[in-house]
Amino acid sequence: MSWNRLLRHMGAHVGLIVSALAMLAPSSVLAADAAPAADAEHAVVATGSTGDVTAAQLEAAVEALVPPKDRAMFWGSKDAVERFARSLAAQQVLAARAERAGIKPPDPAATGLQRQQALFKAFMEQQGQAVMPDAAALDRYAQSEYLAHPERFTEPAEVHVRHILLAVNKDGSDDAEVKARAGKLLAELRGGADFAALAKAQSIDKGSAQRGGELPRFGPGKMVKEFETAAFALKRPGELSEPVKSQFGYHIIELLDAKPARKLPFEEVLPAIREQVRARMDAQERGRLWAEEQAQVKIDGAALEALMHRHITTFNR
Repeated sequence: MSWNRLLRHMGAHVGLIVSALAMLAPSSVLAADAAPAADAEHAVVATGSTGDVTAAQLEAAVEALVPPKDRAMFWGSKDAVERFARSLAAQQVLAARAERAGIKPPDPAATGLQRQQALFKAFMEQQGQAVMPDAAALDRYAQSEYLAHPERFTEPAEVHVRHILLAVNKDGSDDAEVKARAGKLLAELRGGADFAALAKAQSIDKGSAQRGGELPRFGPGKMVKEFETAAFALKRPGELSEPVKSQFGYHIIELLDAKPARKLPFEEVLPAIREQVRARMDAQERGRLWAEEQAQVKIDGAALEALMHRHITTFNR
């Protein structure tokens, strides 16, 4: 997973919470540099409402969550590192809020990363449930949605047709000839000729030709405009269209059957509307909590730049 995709996941509250792990000085650092490195690791890079994120904690998060192949790119982007630090601080705050609220992780023995992930997830789920209306209020809201947006609860009309397709040269040099041929086939069909037999013998649409020209049912927006308009203009099963030109050539279309648009009964769509409303309200509450905590995080730009410089220097060695 790339670091920018990771940040999107963190912002969506998938529970990628990292623990505050101490980091050892890189093996490539000389012994004389050990004390400065230790001081650098304790530098505060971000501060949330319940505490700090140190350079060591941020490095541990990057080790845990950013793939090695993406780390050079990550440490080279100030925006990415700052957003990561801000997200880390916000997630730590929300995990701490879970503990203050008395939330227990499902696995009491969980520690570090697993414990924070579980607390964070449980807290966000609890807060999402807290804003849910009761069943009666939810159904009233569903009713208002149903009445206000009837287009969302309507099955579109569909037609079931078969066709014969005759090809036209790309330069259009035989257009008149092909149109005349299509007219002759139409006259044969109106005279009682077998549509399926002519489709198998004459149509260049080999897929449908093997089925006697039959196409799957389709609704608006599924076929090229000229074909769709002609197909939906047919009203009675067995009715034939005049030759219709599209980018593929000339079509003769026969209507097999049609299904009109249908407004779905409220009782049929109620369960789906309920779920949509619950999901929307849950996402809104999670988003609100996340945005509030991120907004309160303070970033120490100098400390963050020093940390970035240290890593960029390491990658450039």
